[in-house]
Amino acid sequence: MVSREAVIYDALRTVIDPDLQQNIVDAGMVKGVAWNEENGQLSLTLQLTTPACPLKGYFEQQIGEAVRRAMGERWEVKIDFRAHTLGASAAHLPQVKNLLLIASGKGGVGKSTVAVNLAIALAQAGARVGLLDADIYGPSVPILLGLEHAKPAVREIDGRPYLIPISKYGLSVMSLGFLVPPHQATPWRGPMASNTLRQLLTETDWPELDYLIVDMPPGTGDIQLTLAQQFRPQGAIIVTTPQKVALADAEKALVMFQMPLVQVPVLGIIENMAYFWTADLPERKFYIFGQNGGRMLAEKYDIPFLGEIPLLEEVVQRSDAGIPAALSTETPMADVFSHLAGTLAREVARLAFANTNTLS
Repeated sequence: MVSREAVIYDALRTVIDPDLQQNIVDAGMVKGVAWNEENGQLSLTLQLTTPACPLKGYFEQQIGEAVRRAMGERWEVKIDFRAHTLGASAAHLPQVKNLLLIASGKGGVGKSTVAVNLAIALAQAGARVGLLDADIYGPSVPILLGLEHAKPAVREIDGRPYLIPISKYGLSVMSLGFLVPPHQATPWRGPMASNTLRQLLTETDWPELDYLIVDMPPGTGDIQLTLAQQFRPQGAIIVTTPQKVALADAEKALVMFQMPLVQVPVLGIIENMAYFWTADLPERKFYIFGQNGGRMLAEKYDIPFLGEIPLLEEVVQRSDAGIPAALSTETPMADVFSHLAGTLAREVARLAFANTNTLS
C-alpha cells in the first residue's frame, strides 16, 4: 500500500519551477511537510531561490491543484514561503551573496537611476540590498537618494577603520560622493581610481546582503576590469537607450564582459527611455528615440531582454527630489521597476542554480 507521504511527494514532483526547470522536490525547495487526515489539511514550507521571487501565486496555484488531483478536492494546502538567495559569495566580500554590476557603454542613458530604483525594488520585495556608487568621476547616487550631505561614520574592526554604510529606503549605501565635497572634481588616473574603488568595497562594513548592486561608471576601462577580475561578480546588467549611438557603446560593454580575461555573465539588457507615455493618451507609446534597439541587441547575443523603462516626467522630478520612482505605490513606474527586479532576481537564481549543478 502506498503511504500518504509518498502520494504527497509524488504530487509535489509534478510542480516545476519555471526558472530552474526542475520539480520543486528534487530542487530541494520543499521543507517541513505535515498533514492532517481528519481535516484534509496539508502544510509545507517552500524555500524560494530569492526573496524577490514573483512566482508565489504560481506556486500556490500549481501545488494546490497537484495535491487535490492526487488526494481529493477536500484537501486544502497552506504554504509558508521562505527565501534562501542562491549565489556564491563574491570574492573578498564574504557577506555579499550576489555582486551585480549595472553597466553601460556611455553616459547619459540613465544607468544610475536604473541602479537606484532596481535596488529599491529588490529591497521592497524582501531582499537585503546594498548599493555601491562606483562612478568615481561622477557619483550621482547621493543626489538620487537625497543624501548630498550624508557622511558615513567609521568603525574600528580588528584595529582597522571601516566605513559604515548609510541606510536609506531599506538600502545600505556607500559612495565616494559621501567622502568628497559635492563640487570637487576627481581628476584621477586609472590606477588611483581603481584603488579607491577597491577600498570602498573592502573597507566598508557591509551587512549580510542578498544583493550588492554596483552603479558602474560608463565605459570599458580600469574600474570595470578591476571589479571583474578581482571581485568575480555574479553578473552584469547592461543599460542602454534605443538610439544607434547608445546601442553601439552598449554592445562594446557587453562584449567586454564576455572576453576571456573578464568572463562576467551578462544577465540581460534593460532599455531605458524606451518610449514616452502619458496618462492622457494611455493607449499610445511615442518611440522618440527609436524602437526595440535593446531587444534586438539581446537577441543578437542570445541573452535575456529584461524589459523597457518609459520616459516619464515623474522619474525626473522624483530623482531630483531624492525620492526614487520605485518608492511610489501603484504607479506605472513602480510597476515597471517591480517587474524588472523580479525578472532580474529570477535570472540570478537560474544562473546560480545552473552553476551549482555544473560544479556538483
